[in-house]
Amino acid sequence: MQKDFFILDAHEDIAFHLNYFDRDFVSPESPCMITLPWLKEGNVKLVFNTIFVHPKHKPGKTLESALAQFDTYEKIYREHADEVFQVKTCQDLDDIEHSTRIGFLTLMEGADPLESPEKLGEFYDRGVRIIGLCWNDRNIYASGNDTGEGLSEKGKKLIEEMNRLGITLDLSHINENGFREAIGLTGLIPIASHSNARAVTDHPRNLRDEQITAIAERGGVVGLVLYNQFLKTGEGTPTLEDVFTHADYLVSLVGEDHVGLGSDMDGARIEDFPEGLRKISDLPKIAGFFLEKGYSEERVRKIMGGNFLRVMRENLRRFSR
Repeated sequence: MQKDFFILDAHEDIAFHLNYFDRDFVSPESPCMITLPWLKEGNVKLVFNTIFVHPKHKPGKTLESALAQFDTYEKIYREHADEVFQVKTCQDLDDIEHSTRIGFLTLMEGADPLESPEKLGEFYDRGVRIIGLCWNDRNIYASGNDTGEGLSEKGKKLIEEMNRLGITLDLSHINENGFREAIGLTGLIPIASHSNARAVTDHPRNLRDEQITAIAERGGVVGLVLYNQFLKTGEGTPTLEDVFTHADYLVSLVGEDHVGLGSDMDGARIEDFPEGLRKISDLPKIAGFFLEKGYSEERVRKIMGGNFLRVMRENLRRFSR
């Protein structure tokens, strides 16, 4: 496997896991999937680092939990400044390709911490550049895949504010009614940071063909998620073959320019991920397997990072402040 692939992981629950288990980022005692040494070993160059509030912290400690995660990331930027830096601008993205440091670009998974759309600027200032309006449940903005309603008026207003500030819309988790409304309102290139193909694995968290096509038609990218329940295509624990099956379906449906990687590592139990893909340093195995299956090096480069990098570069350039 060539080691020079630029790997961009569009969904890592780093601060959530660090805070929830009160563990160290470099040499943890608790079992985990992401550490700083493993990120470096895996040649991961850019991460969409999430702010994710666990359901047990909602609603009472939603904002408190989110702010604590921001603080955790800022501690990482201070203590590991030679190895990690925060990405906020298009120039930051350009710098990554010539840097040995890992870029963290913040994605808010569920807008629950936002008390109102008018508060969005405060989170923008702390680095949020991507937002998924909801998780599986319903909040004041939108409904997740466990519920049936669409966007609220506040949800529509929030997308207006996201458009104004230049914050990318993440369509993973939102239900089908909300998806249709949200994608019609965004003024930026949309993404689904961590969703697979429902035609391959029939799970409500996966996207239907028309949803995948709608994202691709707007130039967006769907990130392959490695969680077993969204990945399995048969009996037993999923493998790299299942990852390839989803990738190949997406490529056949919308082309190689609209497929990426959003692992969701540390967002669930380690055993809920494929054998051999249970540390962030395992991500290069995906690139190697895709090459073995006959994908060109150019296609693999796009999937492993190039496509998401293109989208974020275009969105940040158009809305640079």
